[in-house]
Amino acid sequence: MSLTPQEIDEVKAQLREQVQNLPEPQKSQALQQIDSLSPQAVESLISQQKEKLASGQEKTIYRMIIDKEVESIKIGEDETAAAVLEINPVSKGHTLIIPKLAVSDKKNIPGEVFALAEKVSGKLMEGLGAKSIETQTETKFGEKIINLIPIYDSPVNLSSQRKKTQKSELEEVAKQLEPKPKKEIIKIKKEKSPEEEILKRKRRIA
Repeated sequence: MSLTPQEIDEVKAQLREQVQNLPEPQKSQALQQIDSLSPQAVESLISQQKEKLASGQEKTIYRMIIDKEVESIKIGEDETAAAVLEINPVSKGHTLIIPKLAVSDKKNIPGEVFALAEKVSGKLMEGLGAKSIETQTETKFGEKIINLIPIYDSPVNLSSQRKKTQKSELEEVAKQLEPKPKKEIIKIKKEKSPEEEILKRKRRIA
């Protein structure tokens, strides 16, 4: 197994998320260890994790997100899947659709999961002004997830350059996607002037 620099950065970002709830100074020590991991060490960790997953000893990051053991910014959810903002997005609003039951084969992804993906795609286009949404399914840690990547100007996909974001930035994106309050239209009844009322009566008499 050989990971690209981008994939290594993604794995490290996920590892950082997993230690955010640790007390200090364990958290600082863990973050330093993660940052110092070599590409070979990251690949070794993934291999070990796959072995543990196969034996049922360890959860993937996606199972931890679904079980709310890892913090995430959700912008949609139903009984079958959760839509969370990617922490290293390709573009603003890059969203992951994570099935609530782990799926290893695309053909086994429930239709309801794709329905949620379509619904969230519409929300991204309306709320963020994206021209279109690039939808790509990928396998990570043995699970299938769906990527929704908003396109604004130039075409992008999973191979495009990613940007590291802060939690505050993701929260701001989530706010932009909240339903806009409907404007209440108040009709003002125009009162007739005394002169208009007299003229109206004269017309009736005539």
